[in-house]
Amino acid sequence: MNNKYNILTVVNEGYAPFIKIFVNSLFEHQDLQNVDTVYIFDTGLGTGTKKYLLDFPKVEVIDSGINSQSSRIHDEGWKKSTYSKTKFLLKVLEDSNLPTIMIDADSIFYYNFEDLLDWNCDFVACRRDREGFSKYIGSFFGALDVEKSKQFIELWIKNIDFLQNNTELKHCESPALAKTIDENPELKCQDIAEQLVSAVFPDESSRIFHLKSDYYATTIEQRLNLPHSRVFARRYL
Repeated sequence: MNNKYNILTVVNEGYAPFIKIFVNSLFEHQDLQNVDTVYIFDTGLGTGTKKYLLDFPKVEVIDSGINSQSSRIHDEGWKKSTYSKTKFLLKVLEDSNLPTIMIDADSIFYYNFEDLLDWNCDFVACRRDREGFSKYIGSFFGALDVEKSKQFIELWIKNIDFLQNNTELKHCESPALAKTIDENPELKCQDIAEQLVSAVFPDESSRIFHLKSDYYATTIEQRLNLPHSRVFARRYL
């Protein structure tokens, strides 16, 4: 089934090494025949990085109107970029009327993921089974049915705002995603395991690696020096 779709991510200059690995690995390992546009929402990229990205076919760098420098998770710049993702996704769905896959910029494409998508579902969310974390993580989200996904994302945005204003959570995007899925059982969500499309510690099944900040790697340098990311950093940076 040949469904045209977009890929979307959000990035600032602090994450420039990640977005370079993102686009290089995407074009090396992903089948892009059905990809219409790769939207990169610029929340504070430098001129050189923007020129670098625009050398890739199908890539559009979109001025978000936000300049949020960040290299540390949960700081104010990170929050501005992260919490804007759903709004940018909604805009792309409205403007393009095409399904769109939203993927975090600190991701590495290792193998094609397109065959995992169930186009009979309204949207696809990344399911994680780690105690102490929300059931879903916003690092990989696919809006498959455009109209139903727009309805869902509007509710997701409202829940992000609600959690920001009414809880002490340091990060609200993923808990708000889980909350919205639970509150809307009439919408058909496809669960894809974190280990497949957002693997923190990849194995042979992993299609996309996620260079997520955590206790074992808190800086960009440490994240790029992880065993499963080092070879890509050497190749593309």
